[in-house]
Amino acid sequence: MTAPAFTARQIAREIGRLSPDWRNPERYFENRHEIERELRRLARQLERMGNG
Repeated sequence: MTAPAFTARQIAREIGRLSPDWRNPERYFENRHEIERELRRLARQLERMGNG
């Protein structure tokens, strides 16, 4: 399992790189959706750690 702090740093880097792709506008939304899923996974992981 990935350490939560490491995962948070990775997500922060991804957000920092997130920008519109004018050649493929869908890519921005796909990337944004993937970041959202990663954040939800991290939140679940943190919740489990807090309840464990």
